[in-house]
Amino acid sequence: MTSTILTTGQASPNNILRSDNGRPTEPNVLLTGGKGVPDAVRTHRVDRLTDRLKLELGNRYEHFEATSETREVEGRALHVYAWIYRTYVAE
Repeated sequence: MTSTILTTGQASPNNILRSDNGRPTEPNVLLTGGKGVPDAVRTHRVDRLTDRLKLELGNRYEHFEATSETREVEGRALHVYAWIYRTYVAE
């Protein structure tokens, strides 16, 4: 099982992620569920789809697992990842 770590800095306010060269890249995943996960960080661009995604939010990680579902958001079909649990960063 492989995981990818996402940071909230990857999302722009309009949910279009920016690549290193400044050109817009379309999101391809939608994160669903998870209490306290802001709507503004629910779509992301992932270069390689993995079984799980881990979203860094302050002092915690929200963990999401791939589903077989796709959902249309603003005319784009996004792979759906469902929330499974939360962990906290050790100090």
